[in-house]
Amino acid sequence: MISPADSIPVPIPVTVLGGYLGAGKTTLVNRLLSGNHGRRLAVLVNDFGEVNIDVDLITSHDGDTISLQNGCVCCSIADALGESLDRVLALNPSPDQVVIEASGVADPAKVAAYGYGWPGCRLDAVIVLADAETIQARAKDQFVGELVTRQLRGADLVLVTKSDLVSPKVLDSVVGWVHDITAVPVLPVNRGDVDPEVVLAMSRSDLHVGSARVATPDSPPLTDADAMFETATLALPGPLARARLEATMNLWPQDVVRVKGIVWVTEADRGNAQPHVVQRVGLRWSIEPAPTDIDLKTGGGRLVAVMLRGSLDAAALINDLVDAE
Repeated sequence: MISPADSIPVPIPVTVLGGYLGAGKTTLVNRLLSGNHGRRLAVLVNDFGEVNIDVDLITSHDGDTISLQNGCVCCSIADALGESLDRVLALNPSPDQVVIEASGVADPAKVAAYGYGWPGCRLDAVIVLADAETIQARAKDQFVGELVTRQLRGADLVLVTKSDLVSPKVLDSVVGWVHDITAVPVLPVNRGDVDPEVVLAMSRSDLHVGSARVATPDSPPLTDADAMFETATLALPGPLARARLEATMNLWPQDVVRVKGIVWVTEADRGNAQPHVVQRVGLRWSIEPAPTDIDLKTGGGRLVAVMLRGSLDAAALINDLVDAE
Protein backbone atom coordinates (compact mmCIF):
# COMPACT_ATOMS: atom_id res chain seq x y z
CA MET A 1 0.00 0.00 0.00
CA ILE A 2 1.41 3.41 -1.03
CA SER A 3 0.37 6.66 0.61
CA PRO A 4 -0.66 8.98 -2.24
CA ALA A 5 0.77 12.06 -0.57
CA ASP A 6 4.35 10.99 -0.11
CA SER A 7 4.74 7.62 -1.88
CA ILE A 8 6.11 6.08 1.32
CA PRO A 9 5.07 2.43 1.72
CA VAL A 10 2.68 2.01 4.65
CA PRO A 11 3.48 -1.38 6.24
CA ILE A 12 0.62 -3.66 7.22
CA PRO A 13 0.60 -4.56 10.93
CA VAL A 14 0.99 -8.23 11.82
CA THR A 15 -0.39 -9.75 15.03
CA VAL A 16 0.71 -13.22 16.11
CA LEU A 17 -1.63 -15.35 18.25
CA GLY A 18 0.24 -18.03 20.19
CA GLY A 19 -0.37 -20.45 23.01
CA TYR A 20 -0.30 -24.17 23.67
CA LEU A 21 -2.83 -26.61 22.21
CA GLY A 22 -6.36 -26.02 23.51
CA ALA A 23 -5.71 -22.51 24.82
CA GLY A 24 -8.51 -21.01 22.71
CA LYS A 25 -6.69 -19.44 19.77
CA THR A 26 -9.21 -20.71 17.20
CA THR A 27 -12.12 -19.42 19.30
CA LEU A 28 -10.53 -15.97 19.28
CA VAL A 29 -9.89 -16.22 15.52
CA ASN A 30 -13.58 -16.97 14.99
CA ARG A 31 -14.51 -13.91 17.02
CA LEU A 32 -12.19 -11.71 14.99
CA LEU A 33 -13.38 -13.04 11.63
CA SER A 34 -17.06 -12.55 12.46
CA GLY A 35 -16.68 -9.34 14.50
CA ASN A 36 -18.11 -5.94 13.63
CA HIS A 37 -14.78 -4.14 14.03
CA GLY A 38 -14.68 -2.48 10.61
CA ARG A 39 -11.26 -3.82 9.59
CA ARG A 40 -10.29 -5.97 6.63
CA LEU A 41 -8.41 -8.76 8.37
CA ALA A 42 -6.37 -11.44 6.65
CA VAL A 43 -6.15 -14.33 9.10
CA LEU A 44 -3.60 -17.06 8.43
CA VAL A 45 -4.41 -20.45 9.96
CA ASN A 46 -2.89 -23.91 9.68
CA ASP A 47 -6.15 -25.78 9.17
CA PHE A 48 -9.43 -24.47 7.75
CA GLY A 49 -11.26 -27.39 9.32
CA GLU A 50 -10.60 -26.12 12.84
CA VAL A 51 -12.09 -22.67 12.12
CA ASN A 52 -15.88 -22.73 12.49
CA ILE A 53 -16.84 -19.95 10.09
CA ASP A 54 -20.55 -19.17 9.86
CA VAL A 55 -21.58 -20.19 6.35
CA ASP A 56 -23.87 -17.15 6.14
CA LEU A 57 -20.77 -14.91 6.32
CA ILE A 58 -18.91 -16.59 3.45
CA THR A 59 -19.03 -14.82 0.09
CA SER A 60 -16.53 -17.05 -1.73
CA HIS A 61 -14.17 -19.97 -1.17
CA ASP A 62 -11.29 -20.08 -3.63
CA GLY A 63 -8.70 -22.73 -2.88
CA ASP A 64 -6.73 -21.62 0.17
CA THR A 65 -8.77 -18.45 0.76
CA ILE A 66 -12.25 -17.88 2.22
CA SER A 67 -13.71 -14.39 1.77
CA LEU A 68 -16.29 -13.03 4.22
CA GLN A 69 -19.02 -10.40 3.98
CA ASN A 70 -17.28 -8.04 6.42
CA GLY A 71 -14.21 -7.76 4.19
CA CYS A 72 -12.11 -10.26 6.15
CA VAL A 73 -10.43 -13.26 4.59
CA CYS A 74 -9.24 -16.50 6.14
CA CYS A 75 -6.25 -18.13 4.44
CA SER A 76 -4.54 -21.43 5.09
CA ILE A 77 -0.78 -21.53 5.50
CA ALA A 78 -0.50 -23.94 2.62
CA ASP A 79 3.26 -23.81 2.18
CA ALA A 80 5.88 -21.57 3.78
CA LEU A 81 4.62 -18.73 5.95
CA GLY A 82 6.44 -16.16 3.84
CA GLU A 83 4.66 -17.34 0.70
CA SER A 84 1.33 -17.11 2.52
CA LEU A 85 2.13 -13.55 3.62
CA ASP A 86 2.97 -12.59 0.05
CA ARG A 87 -0.35 -14.03 -1.07
CA VAL A 88 -2.45 -11.99 1.37
CA LEU A 89 -0.40 -8.82 0.87
CA ALA A 90 -1.23 -9.05 -2.84
CA LEU A 91 -4.98 -9.14 -2.23
CA ASN A 92 -7.07 -6.35 -3.75
CA PRO A 93 -8.22 -4.58 -1.70
CA SER A 94 -5.27 -5.23 0.56
CA PRO A 95 -5.93 -6.10 4.21
CA ASP A 96 -5.75 -3.56 7.02
CA GLN A 97 -4.04 -6.13 9.23
CA VAL A 98 -2.69 -9.66 9.17
CA VAL A 99 -3.34 -12.05 12.06
CA ILE A 100 -1.28 -15.25 12.20
CA GLU A 101 -2.56 -18.11 14.35
CA ALA A 102 0.62 -19.93 15.33
CA SER A 103 0.55 -23.68 15.85
CA GLY A 104 0.03 -24.75 19.44
CA VAL A 105 3.52 -26.24 19.50
CA ALA A 106 5.21 -23.27 17.80
CA ASP A 107 7.30 -20.56 19.40
CA PRO A 108 5.28 -17.39 18.60
CA ALA A 109 8.35 -15.20 19.00
CA LYS A 110 9.95 -17.00 16.05
CA VAL A 111 6.78 -16.63 14.00
CA ALA A 112 6.82 -12.92 14.89
CA ALA A 113 10.19 -12.57 13.18
CA TYR A 114 8.26 -12.45 9.90
CA GLY A 115 6.44 -9.37 11.16
CA TYR A 116 9.77 -7.69 11.84
CA GLY A 117 11.44 -8.19 8.53
CA TRP A 118 9.04 -9.38 5.84
CA PRO A 119 8.63 -6.76 3.08
CA GLY A 120 5.41 -4.78 3.50
CA CYS A 121 4.84 -5.89 7.12
CA ARG A 122 5.31 -4.44 10.59
CA LEU A 123 5.03 -6.49 13.77
CA ASP A 124 2.30 -5.10 16.01
CA ALA A 125 2.09 -7.61 18.87
CA VAL A 126 2.59 -11.17 20.02
CA ILE A 127 -0.49 -12.21 22.00
CA VAL A 128 -0.28 -15.53 23.84
CA LEU A 129 -3.31 -17.37 25.20
CA ALA A 130 -3.05 -19.50 28.34
CA ASP A 131 -5.71 -21.97 29.50
CA ALA A 132 -6.53 -21.17 33.14
CA GLU A 133 -7.35 -24.82 33.83
CA THR A 134 -4.19 -26.41 32.48
CA ILE A 135 -1.40 -23.85 31.95
CA GLN A 136 0.41 -24.48 35.25
CA ALA A 137 0.34 -28.25 34.80
CA ARG A 138 1.54 -27.89 31.20
CA ALA A 139 4.44 -25.72 32.34
CA LYS A 140 5.58 -28.48 34.73
CA ASP A 141 5.36 -31.23 32.11
CA GLN A 142 8.79 -32.72 31.39
CA PHE A 143 8.13 -32.83 27.65
CA VAL A 144 6.32 -29.57 26.85
CA GLY A 145 6.98 -27.42 29.93
CA GLU A 146 9.91 -25.54 28.44
CA LEU A 147 7.93 -24.74 25.29
CA VAL A 148 4.91 -23.49 27.26
CA THR A 149 7.09 -21.22 29.39
CA ARG A 150 8.93 -19.91 26.34
CA GLN A 151 5.62 -19.08 24.66
CA LEU A 152 4.59 -16.96 27.66
CA ARG A 153 7.95 -15.17 27.82
CA GLY A 154 7.71 -14.23 24.15
CA ALA A 155 4.38 -12.42 24.58
CA ASP A 156 3.56 -8.72 24.59
CA LEU A 157 0.19 -9.55 26.14
CA VAL A 158 -1.12 -12.74 27.79
CA LEU A 159 -4.82 -13.62 27.74
CA VAL A 160 -5.80 -16.17 30.40
CA THR A 161 -8.66 -18.02 28.73
CA LYS A 162 -11.44 -20.18 30.18
CA SER A 163 -11.27 -18.04 33.29
CA ASP A 164 -14.97 -18.70 33.91
CA LEU A 165 -14.21 -22.40 34.38
CA VAL A 166 -12.06 -21.95 37.50
CA SER A 167 -12.75 -20.40 40.88
CA PRO A 168 -11.73 -16.77 41.55
CA LYS A 169 -9.02 -18.05 43.90
CA VAL A 170 -7.54 -20.33 41.24
CA LEU A 171 -7.77 -17.57 38.63
CA ASP A 172 -5.90 -15.13 40.88
CA SER A 173 -3.26 -17.78 41.42
CA VAL A 174 -2.85 -18.39 37.68
CA VAL A 175 -2.65 -14.67 36.85
CA GLY A 176 -0.06 -14.15 39.59
CA TRP A 177 1.93 -17.15 38.38
CA VAL A 178 2.00 -15.80 34.80
CA HIS A 179 3.09 -12.40 36.13
CA ASP A 180 6.03 -14.14 37.80
CA ILE A 181 7.09 -15.51 34.42
CA THR A 182 6.61 -12.42 32.26
CA ALA A 183 6.43 -8.69 32.93
CA VAL A 184 3.70 -8.01 30.34
CA PRO A 185 -0.02 -7.37 30.99
CA VAL A 186 -2.03 -10.49 31.87
CA LEU A 187 -5.79 -10.36 31.27
CA PRO A 188 -8.40 -13.03 32.08
CA VAL A 189 -11.03 -13.63 29.38
CA ASN A 190 -14.08 -15.87 28.95
CA ARG A 191 -14.84 -17.81 25.75
CA GLY A 192 -12.56 -15.65 23.62
CA ASP A 193 -14.66 -12.61 24.55
CA VAL A 194 -12.12 -9.79 24.39
CA ASP A 195 -12.48 -6.28 23.04
CA PRO A 196 -11.12 -6.35 19.44
CA GLU A 197 -9.33 -3.06 20.17
CA VAL A 198 -7.12 -4.96 22.64
CA VAL A 199 -6.05 -7.43 19.96
CA LEU A 200 -5.96 -5.34 16.80
CA ALA A 201 -3.59 -2.61 15.73
CA MET A 202 -4.45 0.76 14.31
CA SER A 203 -5.30 0.07 10.66
CA ARG A 204 -4.63 2.33 7.71
CA SER A 205 -8.30 3.28 7.57
CA ASP A 206 -7.98 4.43 11.21
CA LEU A 207 -5.24 6.85 10.18
CA HIS A 208 -7.79 8.98 8.40
CA VAL A 209 -10.32 9.12 11.20
CA GLY A 210 -7.76 9.55 13.96
CA SER A 211 -9.64 7.43 16.48
CA ALA A 212 -10.65 3.95 17.41
CA ARG A 213 -14.21 2.98 16.64
CA VAL A 214 -16.79 4.03 19.20
CA ALA A 215 -20.17 2.67 20.23
CA THR A 216 -23.26 3.77 18.30
CA PRO A 217 -26.99 3.18 18.86
CA ASP A 218 -26.68 0.20 16.51
CA SER A 219 -23.73 -1.32 18.38
CA PRO A 220 -24.23 -4.80 19.87
CA PRO A 221 -25.06 -5.12 23.56
CA LEU A 222 -22.34 -4.98 26.20
CA THR A 223 -20.29 -8.14 26.71
CA ASP A 224 -17.97 -9.38 29.43
CA ALA A 225 -15.14 -7.71 27.51
CA ASP A 226 -16.94 -4.36 27.58
CA ALA A 227 -17.34 -4.67 31.34
CA MET A 228 -13.60 -5.28 31.73
CA PHE A 229 -12.23 -2.53 29.49
CA GLU A 230 -12.92 1.12 28.82
CA THR A 231 -11.66 3.40 26.08
CA ALA A 232 -10.45 6.97 26.61
CA THR A 233 -9.77 9.44 23.81
CA LEU A 234 -6.88 11.76 24.66
CA ALA A 235 -7.06 15.03 22.69
CA LEU A 236 -3.63 16.64 22.98
CA PRO A 237 -3.37 20.45 23.22
CA GLY A 238 -0.24 20.73 21.10
CA PRO A 239 2.80 18.93 19.69
CA LEU A 240 4.90 16.72 21.97
CA ALA A 241 8.66 16.35 22.15
CA ARG A 242 9.70 12.88 21.06
CA ALA A 243 11.73 12.33 24.24
CA ARG A 244 8.69 13.07 26.42
CA LEU A 245 6.44 10.82 24.35
CA GLU A 246 8.95 7.96 24.51
CA ALA A 247 9.30 8.36 28.28
CA THR A 248 5.52 8.24 28.69
CA MET A 249 5.21 5.07 26.62
CA ASN A 250 7.60 3.46 29.11
CA LEU A 251 5.92 5.08 32.13
CA TRP A 252 2.28 4.10 31.67
CA PRO A 253 1.34 1.03 33.75
CA GLN A 254 0.10 -2.33 32.52
CA ASP A 255 -3.49 -1.25 33.19
CA VAL A 256 -3.12 0.72 29.94
CA VAL A 257 -3.46 -2.31 27.68
CA ARG A 258 -3.21 -0.64 24.28
CA VAL A 259 -2.58 2.86 22.95
CA LYS A 260 -2.90 4.05 19.37
CA GLY A 261 -3.36 7.28 17.51
CA ILE A 262 -1.64 10.11 15.69
CA VAL A 263 0.48 12.73 17.45
CA TRP A 264 2.34 15.76 16.17
CA VAL A 265 5.93 15.19 17.31
CA THR A 266 8.91 17.55 17.47
CA GLU A 267 12.42 16.15 17.19
CA ALA A 268 15.30 17.40 19.33
CA ASP A 269 17.31 18.55 16.30
CA ARG A 270 14.49 20.45 14.56
CA GLY A 271 11.49 22.44 15.70
CA ASN A 272 8.89 21.61 13.04
CA ALA A 273 6.25 19.16 14.28
CA GLN A 274 5.32 16.23 12.05
CA PRO A 275 2.44 13.72 12.41
CA HIS A 276 3.45 10.32 13.77
CA VAL A 277 1.55 7.08 14.27
CA VAL A 278 1.89 6.02 17.92
CA GLN A 279 1.09 2.50 19.11
CA ARG A 280 1.67 0.59 22.34
CA VAL A 281 0.73 -2.91 23.44
CA GLY A 282 2.23 -4.49 26.53
CA LEU A 283 5.83 -3.31 26.70
CA ARG A 284 6.12 -2.90 22.92
CA TRP A 285 5.61 0.56 21.45
CA SER A 286 6.43 2.42 18.27
CA ILE A 287 6.47 6.02 17.02
CA GLU A 288 6.59 6.15 13.22
CA PRO A 289 6.04 8.90 10.63
CA ALA A 290 2.43 9.10 9.46
CA PRO A 291 1.31 9.70 5.87
CA THR A 292 1.46 13.42 5.24
CA ASP A 293 -2.14 13.60 3.98
CA ILE A 294 -3.50 13.12 7.52
CA ASP A 295 -6.01 15.82 8.45
CA LEU A 296 -6.06 16.21 12.24
CA LYS A 297 -8.74 18.28 13.93
CA THR A 298 -6.87 18.78 17.22
CA GLY A 299 -3.71 20.82 17.77
CA GLY A 300 -1.40 18.03 18.90
CA GLY A 301 -3.22 14.96 17.69
CA ARG A 302 -5.23 12.30 19.42
CA LEU A 303 -4.53 9.02 21.19
CA VAL A 304 -6.98 6.28 22.07
CA ALA A 305 -6.15 4.30 25.22
CA VAL A 306 -7.79 0.95 26.03
CA MET A 307 -7.45 0.24 29.75
CA LEU A 308 -8.89 -1.83 32.55
CA ARG A 309 -12.16 -0.27 33.61
CA GLY A 310 -11.86 2.03 36.62
CA SER A 311 -8.07 1.82 36.81
CA LEU A 312 -7.15 5.27 35.44
CA ASP A 313 -8.70 8.37 33.95
CA ALA A 314 -8.01 10.28 30.77
CA ALA A 315 -6.92 13.45 32.59
CA ALA A 316 -4.14 11.59 34.40
CA LEU A 317 -2.88 10.07 31.15
CA ILE A 318 -2.83 13.47 29.42
CA ASN A 319 -0.99 14.99 32.40
CA ASP A 320 1.71 12.34 32.02
CA LEU A 321 2.20 13.53 28.45
CA VAL A 322 2.08 17.31 28.83
CA ASP A 323 3.02 18.23 32.42
CA ALA A 324 6.72 18.30 31.71
CA GLU A 325 6.43 19.91 28.33
